Amino acid sequence: MPPLRRVLTLAAASVLVLTGCTPSAGEPSAEEPPAEVTSAAGTVRDLPGVDDVAVTRTPTGAEPVQGNFGQRSEPAPSTVSVEVALTGTLGPSAAGEAAGEAHRLLVAAAGRVDDRENVTVASSFVGGPGLGVSTGPTTTSAVVTDAVEDGFALLAAGATSVGLGLGGRGDGSWDDDPIAATARVSAATRDDLVGLARTAEELDRGVELQAPGVLYRAASRVPDVGAVRLLVAAAGRPGVVDATYLSQEQRITLRSDAEARSQDLADLRRWLETQDYATADDPLAYTVMDAAHAETAGWVSGAEPASYAPHTLDPFTDAEVWPEDPAAPDCAGRDLEVTFGVVDSAAGTRGASVLATNISGGPCAVENVPGLVFENEAGQPQQDVTVEHYEPGVVPGRVVVPDGGTVLAPLLWRAMSTANDPDTTTTVQVTAVPGADPVPLDATTDGTPATGLDVLDGAEVRIGPWTQGD
Repeated sequence: MPPLRRVLTLAAASVLVLTGCTPSAGEPSAEEPPAEVTSAAGTVRDLPGVDDVAVTRTPTGAEPVQGNFGQRSEPAPSTVSVEVALTGTLGPSAAGEAAGEAHRLLVAAAGRVDDRENVTVASSFVGGPGLGVSTGPTTTSAVVTDAVEDGFALLAAGATSVGLGLGGRGDGSWDDDPIAATARVSAATRDDLVGLARTAEELDRGVELQAPGVLYRAASRVPDVGAVRLLVAAAGRPGVVDATYLSQEQRITLRSDAEARSQDLADLRRWLETQDYATADDPLAYTVMDAAHAETAGWVSGAEPASYAPHTLDPFTDAEVWPEDPAAPDCAGRDLEVTFGVVDSAAGTRGASVLATNISGGPCAVENVPGLVFENEAGQPQQDVTVEHYEPGVVPGRVVVPDGGTVLAPLLWRAMSTANDPDTTTTVQVTAVPGADPVPLDATTDGTPATGLDVLDGAEVRIGPWTQGD
């Protein structure tokens, strides 16, 4: 029999309600909960600020186990759910204190359950009409106290519901589970969201805020009250159906029912670009979708990121930067020996490079983006390949390459499916500098996939200009 898993877990939800002890039709019949848990539940029920405690036990069936003589079934742990209802009229501090003490008693009780009971204990706390707090395997009482206290404070500030799913390490930190610290907060109207954001800021609590037609999502971050105010104001503009702010993307998205060339849509974009909010060092992108779902993008306050200003690409080396030499001639095609770099991949993105070594016997200069054509095994160019700037704002810079020095042009593209054996790119034709003859490079050897590159028809490839590579 597997050992008892003495944990306190519960799936995160916005609102949790007490479940009765009578199973629904078709569910397994309930069993008696362990005496240790029911005894602790009775103690919790008598705590000041606790209205009720519900304890149920539900078998989860059997788990297949592979033995010496084939597969057999062994009872799976049954689930004991302990749900603590807190008095809705409690102040935040009193509610947090009651929840923390209840959690301490339940954790201790779970630890006393005999291993032969083979149960998993799950606990949660509900309060008032809309608070739900669930505990994780190593949640401390201090974390529960803080979470419930914050939840009651948010309800007092006008939230209709607050949900927190607690996890993380036993010391109460959130480093390994940042989403667990986030309160999912709902409000009746969008006008309530700014006040809730202020409250969350005072509590130092990350929140996700939502109201009809408005969503502010900031993962584990404490909310930016100014961003919430901007979002709420944008949601109230003529024609706006819904508004979303995603802090991880630093973007506000507005969906409008206005036609593409309507005055409402033009006014909305003008309004976004004239708001006193974003800066080049702290930009916020916007996307506006019209009635046909066509998108228009831009920057709030008209503030493009500082990185979008024209700039050259930093060298891909830690070595000393090559000196300028105004007298150095431009490199010709015959002056450069071109090779293909190693392919790297991560999170669905491919990276590679084209290298060019100066073999002219003296310094020469390059200042361009190499021309690339991706060909399949039959020597046919891949169709509809789009070439984009490597990074926004990057422009070629003059690089004087010493004799024997190597410059590098980086490449990035999204991974493409090769499940049905499409014609992969096996050769890359490289025109190193203007006027040079294309040089065919084998893309199936020396650090590249033996089957070729997954740059297929319709690919989008970002290519950077030459920069120092060694």
